[in-house]
Formats: sequence, C-alpha cells, structure tokens
Amino acid sequence: MTADIGDRMTQSALARHLSVKRQAINDLVKRGIIMTDQDGKIDVTSAKDAMAKNLRADAKTVAAIMATPEPAPPPTAPPPSDALDSTSYHVARTLRESAEAKIAQLRLRQLTGNLVEASRVTKAVTTWAAMARAAFEKIPDKTAERLAAMTDAQECHALLTAEIDLVLADLAAGARALKFDGDNDGRG
Repeated sequence: MTADIGDRMTQSALARHLSVKRQAINDLVKRGIIMTDQDGKIDVTSAKDAMAKNLRADAKTVAAIMATPEPAPPPTAPPPSDALDSTSYHVARTLRESAEAKIAQLRLRQLTGNLVEASRVTKAVTTWAAMARAAFEKIPDKTAERLAAMTDAQECHALLTAEIDLVLADLAAGARALKFDGDNDGRG
C-alpha cells in the first residue's frame, strides 16, 4: 500500500504501511508524538516527520520510515475535455465499427423501402391531403345542378354517395402511385 503526501490513515493502516506493529503506532499516539485528527486518522507525512524528529535513529519505527520509499507524486491527468479523448484505441475502434454497422442497417432499410426520410413523407402526405381537399371541394360544383332538379332524398343521397366514392377511388389510386421526390419506384 502506498501513501500519497497528505493521505490520512488509521493507526492500523499506518502500521501496515510502515511494516511495524500497530502497538508501536498506538504508543506514539499516546505519547503525543503522532497526532490524530477528530476522525482518529493520522496524516502520513506529518507522522513520518514527527517520528524522524522525536525518535532515536536506531529505533525500529525510524528504520521502517527510512525503508519505506517516498511515494512518487501522482501523475497529473489532463483535464477531461471529451469522453472520446480519454478512450483507448480499441474502444474508439469498437465505437466506430458499431456506428458504421448501424448506418449500414439504416441504408439497407432505406434501399428495401422500409425506411424513408421524415421530411419526404411529410411533403408527400401534405401534397396528397391537398389533392384530397381539392377533389372533395369539386363535388358541389359537379352535383349542384342535378341535386337541384331532384326531389327524392334517396336519389340525392345516392348521387352524393356515388360522387364521394369516385373521389375516394381516385385518391386511393393516387396514394398507391404516390412517389417521393427523387424516387423512380416510390420507395424512399
């Protein structure tokens, strides 16, 4: 276990870190050589300094301090700018291949006619709806004179129903033949 400068440890952890008995650390705390904070933890750097200054040079604890290598300063990590900046080559390659596979699936669905761009669908439906409205608006012009001459309600109903059926049939045929901009076969 290595300790960084400023690390805080329990008495047991410090004893393990220095490879000495816990009782030796406890004794130094009781004698006031090593100070604990309110959580009962010990600052490793302060403890090493205090032991080096206050103990005999031939004491086991001082020997343990001298034998314990000073930890290397922590490497400074670059500030995280983007998640992909810190990914490994293999992770980045996997992400790229996954994205390419998804794009290939979308292209295949587009080529088979199972996927079209929303803007193209919106334009086609808007055009078809405008055609439907215009077709229904023509019914009164086409039937007004004949309806005015009729006196039987059932006859008027039959005439209007026939005209509506004609418009609906024309719209259905138009919908089947509906093509998106730039399409030759109407399939996206």
